[in-house]
Amino acid sequence: MSTFTASARRRTAAFGMLLAMAWPAAAQNYPERMVRVVSVSSAGTGADSYTRLLAKYLGEKLGQSFVVDNRPGANMMMAGEYVAKAAPDGYTLLLATSGTMAANPNLFKHLPYDPRKDFTPIARLSMLPVAIVVPATSPYHSVSELVAGARARPGKLNYGTASAPSQVAVAAFNEAAGIKAVNVPYKGMANMITDLIGGTMDYGLTDVASAVPQVQGRKLRALAVMSPSRLALLPEVPTLAEAGVAGVQVASWTGLFAPAGTPQPIIDKLARLSLEFVNSPAARTHYAERGTLAFPATGPELGKSIVEDQKMWKRLIQIAGIQPE
Repeated sequence: MSTFTASARRRTAAFGMLLAMAWPAAAQNYPERMVRVVSVSSAGTGADSYTRLLAKYLGEKLGQSFVVDNRPGANMMMAGEYVAKAAPDGYTLLLATSGTMAANPNLFKHLPYDPRKDFTPIARLSMLPVAIVVPATSPYHSVSELVAGARARPGKLNYGTASAPSQVAVAAFNEAAGIKAVNVPYKGMANMITDLIGGTMDYGLTDVASAVPQVQGRKLRALAVMSPSRLALLPEVPTLAEAGVAGVQVASWTGLFAPAGTPQPIIDKLARLSLEFVNSPAARTHYAERGTLAFPATGPELGKSIVEDQKMWKRLIQIAGIQPE
């Protein structure tokens, strides 16, 4: 028995040495086949278009296809769970937002993934400011008019949200403004925007990158942005604080992640190119046209910011009076 155990240990140690020797070669030649970039965002949104630009850039630099796989369901948990369970070989990546990694842990008692244990942060890429919008045909032309209308008809107005974090953000706004309205949740941003344009929703929260084309096309009207300052792309739109509702600031970021245990040389290669992408002409054009902001950070810096963002979302959830599910 002891001889068999010793022999098994030697075989295990030898296999471990071979595996350790193989990883550098695999990382040096990475990628040798298609890479799947799983996105928490639905197709057609601002975050999705940014993800596709990143995938194209990485594919051109590394000589392999980087294919975007949109999995926006279950409050962005579907994508997180899928990648958390994927092989840590660099061929399945996650393009996530702060909602996936920082808000969801405070919103759900049982997540199918652990943001800090199941993933290795590669790089933070962009910031996606969010805006409160109404249909272009809406009688509300300012936050004060929306608030007055909601107070005059408590519980009669409805608003659309495309994720649990956006629900928290609007609920925090409603609480701070002293209004009551009915939430209508959507599985993705695209469907919510369609209904907003059609007048089905009274108001909603969208990322600015998704809203700008509709605002410029006079299909939606932006009442306020939830960022600390005004945006160059929407200079006439006030911040929520300027509009009279203080204490509620929300900005979603995008970041690239790999399953925990992915070899560090692969992480380093992807990080270098991802941060190069942030300053690429394609990315800069996207920022200028869609309202996205460059928000680069290294993997370790992103890991630290997740901890701080989890505290911020916890505060917003408490303001909104939402209990974890």
